[in-house]
Amino acid sequence: MFGNNIKLSDDDKGIVYSNRVRLGNWFEAATLEEYKLNIFLEQMKKGGLTLARFRKMTENLNAPTILTQSSGSIAFGSKISLYAPHVPSSDPPVEGKLGLLLGGHLTSNDIAYSQQLEDGCTIIGVPYQPPALSNSFIITSADYCDRTGEPLKYNQEFLLILSSSKNRKEPLYVRYDPDPVPGLCGLFPLYLSKYNVSNTRWRVLPVQRPDITRFEQEGTHVHVNQDVVINHCSTNRNLGINLGHWALGFFGKVCAPLLKTCLDVYGRELPNNVWQIHTPIATSTKEKST
Repeated sequence: MFGNNIKLSDDDKGIVYSNRVRLGNWFEAATLEEYKLNIFLEQMKKGGLTLARFRKMTENLNAPTILTQSSGSIAFGSKISLYAPHVPSSDPPVEGKLGLLLGGHLTSNDIAYSQQLEDGCTIIGVPYQPPALSNSFIITSADYCDRTGEPLKYNQEFLLILSSSKNRKEPLYVRYDPDPVPGLCGLFPLYLSKYNVSNTRWRVLPVQRPDITRFEQEGTHVHVNQDVVINHCSTNRNLGINLGHWALGFFGKVCAPLLKTCLDVYGRELPNNVWQIHTPIATSTKEKST
């Protein structure tokens, strides 16, 4: 008699009970939320969430490393960074802020399946920072001989291996393809490749000078932290920085590399074609004490 006079609110009308449902809808909803939370926590532990992937990627790419110390010539087997000291490190340029490092890059698509640099990842120019696994490389011989410890000479072919991939079954080499598939390379012509082919071979050339020719310097030792030109053996193009192409990355703006010989009216390389094989300068104990 009183049941017919009960009026349900709009909120209560969505809650339906029947003898076929053991649990009330409210309890089912609470149980479902608990289940979703458990799934979320499990995915976070396994690194399946985008935020967890980003944190893992940051940890892998920015892990600090120690470069090979040298106060003179550079040798095969040395861990180095490629540093362009005469180009702006920001967009737009800021007076007094110069220098870009060559380093590996992960895109938003790459992070979905890997949190470390893999085959096919692009190479970019990043503002100067302390040595990390993403921007350090190992110089190794290109003639299939173990030349570890031998000094690198001008015009001698070598390979650049990403330092973090040295102990992998398939190391990653810095590669440039002169005729890539249209639409695939985009702004970044350099990339990491697990295949050691002719397109992964490089050589160091001295910068153009008025007092001495490159021919006279061929065969002499390459010194660290001095201006040089990095030349791609297969195409005879010089490695450079494309200051007209900046893109937004995970850690700020990054600059695209360039494979082109850029000369001024006097036949000298422009600043974006000039590099340094960068390593810390070794300081003797005697110098430290003074």
